Amino acid sequence: MLRSMINFEYMKNSVLLVSFLAWFNTVQAQIVNIERFRYTTDTTGWKGEYNLGFTFGKQAEQYFSLTTGAHVQYKSKKSLYLLMANIDLIKSKSQSLVNSGFFHFRYNYKIKNWVRWEAFTQIQYNKMIGIKMRFLLGTGPRFKLVQIEKFKTYLGTLYILEYEISNNSSQKLLQGRFSGYLSFSFNPVKQVEFISTTYYQPRLDNSKDYRITTDNALVFKVYKNFNYYINFRLNLDSRPPDGASTGLTYALDNKFRLDF
Repeated sequence: MLRSMINFEYMKNSVLLVSFLAWFNTVQAQIVNIERFRYTTDTTGWKGEYNLGFTFGKQAEQYFSLTTGAHVQYKSKKSLYLLMANIDLIKSKSQSLVNSGFFHFRYNYKIKNWVRWEAFTQIQYNKMIGIKMRFLLGTGPRFKLVQIEKFKTYLGTLYILEYEISNNSSQKLLQGRFSGYLSFSFNPVKQVEFISTTYYQPRLDNSKDYRITTDNALVFKVYKNFNYYINFRLNLDSRPPDGASTGLTYALDNKFRLDF
């Protein structure tokens, strides 16, 4: 039995390593919704997932994409560590294949039962919306507003330092933003969960430069650790990156998720 447990841990770590190495070999979204990737659990230890899916949506134009990603988190008594990566391979009318993706690391420290302190870093790229590279550092408190048996609500108020290089590499921006988000999850029945998060991110020195994102996921538990979910997200950027043809984007994702 001990040998089986060791083999399982080895296989799990190997899958995670291959997934993240694949992302690093490919890397060169707008706001990434981390809330739907959090595992709510009272136990300490490791949790994670691997997902594969397809998307139909509109950014500069209509597109179809295949997506793959991995996420792992570790929880101790006071701390939560979350690491994730994602790759999108996008096919549109004018471009046969476009890559986009992100890498995200987040740390939470429990101060009280109702408040935690968050810190994160993120790297992302998305050619279709004009981002050659965007690097983020952020920190701030996260508040638990409501927690009952089937419903939870959280409020985040963070400061973000952002460095961005557009597709037109002559435009490089270093700026500070406020990042506020309101998130809730609802479990009407054991097999179904609805998770919704809305972000508001204005520049601190120019309130007319802002981003709004709403991300809504409906998750169905198909069998044990196998899940299917539908996710709709809409992004509004009042001042999109140089080279982007629109500041309004949306997408409808359909993904299969394997939890471990």
